[in-house]
Amino acid sequence: MSLQVVDLEQLVKDHAEKFLEKDQKKEADLISPRIDWSKMTISYGDTKYANEGMPSKPVTHVLFSTTFSNDTPITQTYTLKTERRTRSTCEVYFHKTFTYGAELKMTLLPPNPIIDINAGFKADVTKEKSLNRTIEQELLWGMDSEITVSPGHQTKAELVIQEGEMNGEFEMLTTFDGKVLVTYEHKKSQDFISTIYGNVSRIFVDHGFTPDDLKRPTFLVKGDCKCRFGIDQFIRVTETPLVKPGDSGQE
Repeated sequence: MSLQVVDLEQLVKDHAEKFLEKDQKKEADLISPRIDWSKMTISYGDTKYANEGMPSKPVTHVLFSTTFSNDTPITQTYTLKTERRTRSTCEVYFHKTFTYGAELKMTLLPPNPIIDINAGFKADVTKEKSLNRTIEQELLWGMDSEITVSPGHQTKAELVIQEGEMNGEFEMLTTFDGKVLVTYEHKKSQDFISTIYGNVSRIFVDHGFTPDDLKRPTFLVKGDCKCRFGIDQFIRVTETPLVKPGDSGQE
């Protein structure tokens, strides 16, 4: 899929430069003017997935395993307490997006609520001219149980987790409103030359933007995400007879 990136900062500079006088253009620092984004607002719509559905079949992993042996004539009880950590990840790839000089946060909802609930992913994805982002969340799994072992037996206890995977293509409509101010200074003396301001509805016209019913420019962000996340844990206990020395198990 081809990559489409709109540089809002460049659009603003190109627009503002048109309003400078000829002599101002010669003296002003046209490459690095001061751009004030504080009067511009960005609203993010709901994240919509084209192939939203259930996760793939869960895969099990053994995080911890231990064996208790009881070669006494009475039942033995052991206390088992342990903790293990894993990481759930969600890789976000943008195919159509925008960048600009200030910090930009996008609220992306995962492709299935189970990721949001169980993995606890942070929804805010900070983009600073980066076209992909990996979100990681550390998960803590644990067991605190009593293990009973019968006489002449051994018991194996395992801490097992289930992990799922889910991939989804997403779209998110982004709406812009307000104004942007551009201040030019002399490229040598840094003396003030001029401040140009413009409404985003005029600055962003065309360039991949579409006006809404209120004439505000909107931009459809597109991408996909690949998620791997923990779903559940359980303790698996297996008891088998002890094999005594010299006992071949045959008559």
